[in-house]
Amino acid sequence: MALTAGTKISHYTVVSRLGAGGMGEVYKAQDALLDRPVALKILPADLVDNEDRVRRFVQEAKAASALNHPHIVTIYEIGKVELEAGEAKETASPGEVSGNGSNGSGPKELFHYIAMEFIDGDTLRDKIHRDRTDLKKLLEYFAQAADGLAKAHGSGIVHRDLKPENVMITHDGYAKILDFGLAKLLEPQKPATADDMLEAETMMMGRTQPGIVMGTIGYMSPEQVQGKVVDQRSDIFSFGCILYEATTGHKPFHGESVIDSLHKIVYSQAPPIREFNPETPAELQRIIRKCLSKDPDERYQSIKDATIDLRELVREYDSQPSVSAYYATMTSAYPQTASNPDITMPSGSVPAPPMKDRKPWLWVAMGAAGALVVGLVVILVGQLISGGSRGTESGAPFGDVRITKLTNTGKSELAAISPDGKYIAHALNDGDKQSLWVRHVATSRNVEIVPPLEHRFSGISFSRDSNYIYYTVIEKNRPVAILYQIGALGGTPKRLIEDVDSPISISPDSTQFVFLRGFPIQRRHELVIANIDGSGERTLAVRASPQVYYYPAWSPDGKVIACSAGTGAGGAYMNVVAVNVADGSEKPITPETWIDVGRVSWVKDGTALIMTATDQTSKVSQVWRVAYPTGESRRITNDLNHYVSASLTEDSNTLAVIERDSLANLWTAPSGDASRARQITSGAGKYGRVSWTPDGKLLYNTREGSDLNIWRMDADGSNQKQLTADSGMNFHAAASPDGRYIVFASSRGVGPNDYNIWRMDADGSNPRQLTRAGSDVSPAFSPDGKWVVYQSHVSSRPHLWRVPIDGGEAAQLTNLTSWPPSVSPDGKYIACGYWDEQLNSRISIALIPFEGGQPIKSFNIPIGLVRWTADSSGLMFIDNRGGVSNIWLQPLAGGEPKQLTDFKSDLIFSFDWSRDRQFACSRGIATSDVFIISNLK
Repeated sequence: MALTAGTKISHYTVVSRLGAGGMGEVYKAQDALLDRPVALKILPADLVDNEDRVRRFVQEAKAASALNHPHIVTIYEIGKVELEAGEAKETASPGEVSGNGSNGSGPKELFHYIAMEFIDGDTLRDKIHRDRTDLKKLLEYFAQAADGLAKAHGSGIVHRDLKPENVMITHDGYAKILDFGLAKLLEPQKPATADDMLEAETMMMGRTQPGIVMGTIGYMSPEQVQGKVVDQRSDIFSFGCILYEATTGHKPFHGESVIDSLHKIVYSQAPPIREFNPETPAELQRIIRKCLSKDPDERYQSIKDATIDLRELVREYDSQPSVSAYYATMTSAYPQTASNPDITMPSGSVPAPPMKDRKPWLWVAMGAAGALVVGLVVILVGQLISGGSRGTESGAPFGDVRITKLTNTGKSELAAISPDGKYIAHALNDGDKQSLWVRHVATSRNVEIVPPLEHRFSGISFSRDSNYIYYTVIEKNRPVAILYQIGALGGTPKRLIEDVDSPISISPDSTQFVFLRGFPIQRRHELVIANIDGSGERTLAVRASPQVYYYPAWSPDGKVIACSAGTGAGGAYMNVVAVNVADGSEKPITPETWIDVGRVSWVKDGTALIMTATDQTSKVSQVWRVAYPTGESRRITNDLNHYVSASLTEDSNTLAVIERDSLANLWTAPSGDASRARQITSGAGKYGRVSWTPDGKLLYNTREGSDLNIWRMDADGSNQKQLTADSGMNFHAAASPDGRYIVFASSRGVGPNDYNIWRMDADGSNPRQLTRAGSDVSPAFSPDGKWVVYQSHVSSRPHLWRVPIDGGEAAQLTNLTSWPPSVSPDGKYIACGYWDEQLNSRISIALIPFEGGQPIKSFNIPIGLVRWTADSSGLMFIDNRGGVSNIWLQPLAGGEPKQLTDFKSDLIFSFDWSRDRQFACSRGIATSDVFIISNLK
């Protein structure tokens, strides 16, 4: 019985039919409980009496639902219903969701269903054959799919039906693996018996019965065809078949008939790739050959190994000829098929610190003790809005701009391009360490010039002749950055000067350089000029708090230094100023008030600046061209990605930038047990700061439209409700101990860079403003619910304050640099990030009395979000080791921290514990890669 629009399946309403496959039909439906679209896979009623089909249908849901991964489809629910004249009702099985009832008088049909994430995208087959997507981009999709497959294999699950239809590509560029209907738990290896072979042969002769084939012709492994026991290496063979098809446009074992195809899979080698695509890189041909080995022992033994080779190939791919022109003229060997239906949600947001929370001196100081934790938040700045496709502004003079991804590790933090355009220098994260690499653009050769050490790079610049690199690093336990010089291809670093708080910019005659130096105690920021060897320092210009300088750039004529600059007066904003080299006088270049302005570079003739900046409208960091001296600005990029760290070649034709991205969802785990962790949200990562309410619900941030808002949901992810609306940026929500109120930071009534603390009722009603300084974030309740402690910038530095829950006069608690507070359950102490403002002192997590004053104890643990144990005996914090985040516990009594969670992958951005010891966190991935933007002229 076909389902028509309006048919009720439990609390789902069918919208339209999406397609059909061997395991059933798929429909788009609307979830009435959570008000979201879903995909419903229905097993037809005439197959319900086939126990094997039902078993495998249920197995699909169980296998896929156990695989919480951004590149695997999310399963919401499995159930079965009886349909009668378009109605549904619950069967007798306990615990299943009921339908909308039936009078029991008409004929009934029993349907099994799976409700899963709805993907709005295209199949990999569409990308290969219909869109003829560039091979490099396809390889990126393959690498993502391989990550998802590795997750399945790590859980002991083999897919057994990989094919282009079972990989969807979402509109925001994520690959998702579908249809684990043929998956089964790995069985111990055993040789096939004669009975096994006979059964396999019988199955192949009786193909008319649906569902008997354990795979799809053309993508099955030799051991599948022969009826042997399969393991993860069978999926690797299928993966190789799809990779071959993406490279050549042909199936590797296409025959004139089913029998011919099966014979070729077992006995014939795939045609040489060069016969179809002679421009295929040799390394890609090797990868495919290794995947397609007939003998499983000669294939990749782990899909992770294949993924490593693929990602390395993508990194090197720019030196290989493009196959786009080849794809444009080639004809597929067989017709396209309809899209395989299924899933995704747009990427979303995790809030970043307000602009004026990001003082340059503070970020330098933070680097030694916990830059990684802070960096996780900074990486997510761009995720305040949804991800999207790249492009340039309509009608702008940059229509031919080309954007090319240069690295694919997701670990590049800073980048600079040499003036001659031959080299790219970039800092690479390596767990708790960073290294400095140089890539020769023409040959794609990579050279490590500074090995991985426990330091953080804070600036990279090339000499004017491209022969040297100047870099600043923040060494372990030292908050002051040191400037070094090294050859472009390596050598012994030469230490020049210390206390350099920005990348340097070299004068046109290469005799001097300019940089920023911050003095937090004196509340001022200076532009300093020094000789090229570091001698002869002199101060050119000074900005006193709340005015600050950020990134300087020396003009081609040597007369002016352009500098991104910020102010906290009259509402925080940023702009670009010109500082006269002769006398230090300053005048604005841009009339706009920007949310953020990054590094600036001059074009060759001095008539414009190229920079990354966030404007008040789009609220995402893009690449801009600003005319000089008029200040007229035009966007070069016009997409929803987040670009930073811009660096321009001398001919002004090519720009190197860092693009940052993230994917974050909410997870829960009983008592923090990672083995029982469950992803309760889905999609491309729109879930930010998370905290529990006293009644066991979760508060979190997400982006809807142009605003950032606070939402609430049940602990299982259901009953999502928006609590703030039409009121700018709202984040950092915390519930009162009695559950009556929620306090939060909000920009309502002020501006995108100004924030105050507000209170609302638990249902989102009756909002009331508690503070008015315009620089207040991160509120936390006292245990009695009478006070709200928060972070505020009333001067150039963050301090802790508190205000009564009913409003009134606020009181300052600290007079030294301190940021996001967490109040102990016994009400005695406040834990916070802390710096005593001495030049070489360490950043730490400190305890201050609740009444305020000096710290009584400090701990050398990563700075960032901290939570208290229920008995106030310890502090829990996020620690990242080897690229994986876990929660650790630091006892107040001292001693070494101990690990509480044992996640094996991904990063934790935010976390909290409920009163009954349930763990919740915002968790996912953060990437940062180098991109080249060319054809700027």
